[in-house]
Amino acid sequence: MKLSVLCLVLVWTVVIADEPDIDINHANIDIPSREKVPGHKGTITVHVVPHTHDDVGWLKTVDQYYYGSRDDIYKGGVQYIIDTVIEQLVKDPKKKFIYVEVAFFKRWWEEQDKETRQQVKNLVTGGQLEFINGGYCMNDEASVHYTATIDQMSEGLVWLKEQFGGPHYNPPTIAWQIDPFGHSSAHAALSAQMGMKGLFFARMHYQDYDKRKKNKDLEFNWKAEGEDMFTSVMYRHYNAPPGFNFDRRGVDPPMVRNPQSPEYNIPERVEDFVSYLEEQASHYRSGNIMLTMGGDFCYQNAHKYFKNLDILMEYINANTTANGFKMIYSTPSQYMDAVLKSIGALQNKTDDLFPYADGPHSYWTGYFTSRPALKGYVRDCNNVLQVCKHVEAAAGVEDKLGGSSELLRLAMGVSQHHDAVSGTSKQHVANDYARRLAAGQTECENVITSGLKAKAVYTGKLEACRLLNESYCEVTQDGNRSLSIVVYNARVTPRVEYIRIPLTHPHYHGYNLVTQQYMQIEYIKVSPATRALNPNALPIEAVFRAELPPLGFASFQLKLSLNYLGSSPVLRSVPVYYGEDLMVESKIYKVYFDSRTGAMKMITNKLAGLSGRTDKVTQRFMEYSSSTGDKVDKQPSGAYIFRPLNDSPDDLGDPVLTDYIPGEQFTEIWQTFPDGWISQVTRVYNDKFYIEVEWTVGPIPLDHGREIITRYDTSLSTNKTFYTDSNGRELVKRVLNKQPTWDLNVTEPIAGNYYPVNTRATIVDSTKGMQLTVLTDRSQGAASLAEGQVEFMVHRRILKDDYRGVAEPLNETANGHGLIARGKHWLFYSDTMSYHMHRDIGLDMFYKPSVVIGNEGELEVPTWNFYKSSTPASEYLNVVTLQKIPSAENTTALLVRLENTLPASEGGKPISVRLDDMFGTPGKLKGYQELGLAADRDIAKVVDYKSHTQYDDADTITLQPFQIRTFVLNFVTNETENTF
Repeated sequence: MKLSVLCLVLVWTVVIADEPDIDINHANIDIPSREKVPGHKGTITVHVVPHTHDDVGWLKTVDQYYYGSRDDIYKGGVQYIIDTVIEQLVKDPKKKFIYVEVAFFKRWWEEQDKETRQQVKNLVTGGQLEFINGGYCMNDEASVHYTATIDQMSEGLVWLKEQFGGPHYNPPTIAWQIDPFGHSSAHAALSAQMGMKGLFFARMHYQDYDKRKKNKDLEFNWKAEGEDMFTSVMYRHYNAPPGFNFDRRGVDPPMVRNPQSPEYNIPERVEDFVSYLEEQASHYRSGNIMLTMGGDFCYQNAHKYFKNLDILMEYINANTTANGFKMIYSTPSQYMDAVLKSIGALQNKTDDLFPYADGPHSYWTGYFTSRPALKGYVRDCNNVLQVCKHVEAAAGVEDKLGGSSELLRLAMGVSQHHDAVSGTSKQHVANDYARRLAAGQTECENVITSGLKAKAVYTGKLEACRLLNESYCEVTQDGNRSLSIVVYNARVTPRVEYIRIPLTHPHYHGYNLVTQQYMQIEYIKVSPATRALNPNALPIEAVFRAELPPLGFASFQLKLSLNYLGSSPVLRSVPVYYGEDLMVESKIYKVYFDSRTGAMKMITNKLAGLSGRTDKVTQRFMEYSSSTGDKVDKQPSGAYIFRPLNDSPDDLGDPVLTDYIPGEQFTEIWQTFPDGWISQVTRVYNDKFYIEVEWTVGPIPLDHGREIITRYDTSLSTNKTFYTDSNGRELVKRVLNKQPTWDLNVTEPIAGNYYPVNTRATIVDSTKGMQLTVLTDRSQGAASLAEGQVEFMVHRRILKDDYRGVAEPLNETANGHGLIARGKHWLFYSDTMSYHMHRDIGLDMFYKPSVVIGNEGELEVPTWNFYKSSTPASEYLNVVTLQKIPSAENTTALLVRLENTLPASEGGKPISVRLDDMFGTPGKLKGYQELGLAADRDIAKVVDYKSHTQYDDADTITLQPFQIRTFVLNFVTNETENTF
């Protein structure tokens, strides 16, 4: 045995001694000349874009991803990625890198010393580190409202400008939406208005992708809402080419260049790589292709990644004549410029990119509805945030606010991430999103209550009631005190709203502190569904009509009536006689209900035509059983995917009309459905142009996966067409089983016809001249699968994962039971001549009145408003943003975004606005600057300034139909001057 070992040593010594000298750094290898890629004559430039895609929460929370904790879920931490990338960029000026998610980079930046920060600034100035997209996150495009998109993009882009701005700073010009699951025309248009010149993404319906790939149309001009956007679809997703992921988590082999090593692999690795480049280049028109070298949380060890990448690039570039490719470190903006210089006109696209499917039975349309409670909470917090910023903007020096909007601004920024509001994260991550929102909401409620207390000069304490939709408010539990109620209107136009206050008893007199007159109050009992939703719900609600000023508040009082004299009785449920239709009439509608089930049967709009118009309008609750996979395809339904077991839903049975409660200001119809886990209240207000349907669904039984819909059937002839909003902006035409730019092969007749609805969906009968619009209080999936029909998915509970990475079934619970979801639909039925009113109604739904209540003080100033112009604002003018921003001493600066909400296609006209007398701000308007939509660059860097401002006059600006404009207004104040 010892002899054998000795022999081995001797033989090995001989081998080493005979090894010739070699130059392992010599990059020339014997590569046979290759034919040129079809359609390309010269050398093709390969733009190598090193990048990391860092989800702002998904499998782990934001903090877990940043710090690298919970390696049992996913290995890696963002802080180490940025550390090692910066180190490598500093060492080698030739290298480049792009970074996207400001939520992570901001946190990393705040931990760095002065020297490191300067190094990073040098890298940005030198073009080695380029920020792409620049938003706080990479937001979803199906479930987000456009105001939230603007806010989160502005949060990131303005921060970048604050840190890196200067004469040599170039703000991001690329919208980098590589991972969202479908793409909206509104997002493309908003990106263009922010100054983005190009849009890159990776996910597209597989049939559309295959056609574009074949025809070399993977790059096109997206004409979204009239804006032009260069758009590039990535080749085979956003990861590195197969076999060339050099990240520390990867399993791909390194580049071994020593010919004497048994691991030497340069010839075959280069051959494989060039073959991949040829394949990719054959599907693009220009002499440039972009190679995304990276992926999810890549560059944990940037030295390893760059070292192997450098070797690969060296061998390709040393043999350019033979292989036909030249590789350079590049960025998406550099790539876009090269493409646009080398090709002619691009194909135009005007529609959007929904739905997304990555296989015949894998439609990503379930997430339009997934986690409905979170979606609703995000929408509610958006409303709270806008009011919070309004109050901050109005606060004087002497007003001591109880907090700041910053925490909620950042929480909302994170919540727009494409795995947050989309409902596609793990459960503990969804809980963390809600936790962040709750903390920010609490801070903003402190701002609102303290700010309104100061303006109202209220001697007691005002409190927000977060659970009014569950008929609970802590401050009203004490039935032994009178209540002061302050209601804020975030719209720039006056409005009338019905305010509901939960109480322990009905023994109050209503008093309008603005008019100094008693007002009508109607008391109504709380429904059993509400008590099931919240066992602490108070038994009575007081309902009163409130007239609210623009961007301001009105105050009311419920005066305790100790002797109960003069207080109104609780509205009673009235017996209904079976066999006779129940008709509820308002100033606008006659609504007919089945006397047995309470189901809606018919609506008459009394104002339509000469004598009114009537159509059948019915509503049912149904469910799709979730597929768990079958012989055709193993794909199940899940958080992302909607795949029903059958091509038609199961009816959940006839409801029972439990209560018919007529009042002078409103009437309610209460229904309960079989098995008791679905209930509904339909409200017809006397002077509202909508009919309110409040649904409560859950806990969904756990016996199998269920996807719950409510379906509205009408007698309208709709020609297999309906319309859905794009993030609350334009309406997009949808035709059953059809896509406008390719011949759709229908493989999933239900899921493949579902589209995201953010605020509304519409069906139109052009022959009758009538329409029905259903407005939603959160994002949902919707479809129109038959004539005159539109359905909305309102809740989902699924028992299998859908194999898209989250590795959890969508099985939400609360208090040990399945989650209960509650939401509202507003039905607007009208002739098409009045259709434009849906914009005004939609603003009312989005900007819910903010209610604060006190029970222990006196209120001196009953009304106040921030809008001070003597000219009433158009009902289609919207103040998207009203926010105080840092300014010099004795000055006030407001960031203001103004929107004309009505497009020309719906009759929109220009709206003129005087900026110098619009707001009740101290001092005089010294001047203003118009910025791009994200408020990080001058408008002249975004549009042609001369044509953009051609209709403006001094301090009066003009908003064209559907236009949003962004301004910083600068006011000069005196040191001792009060805000009001």
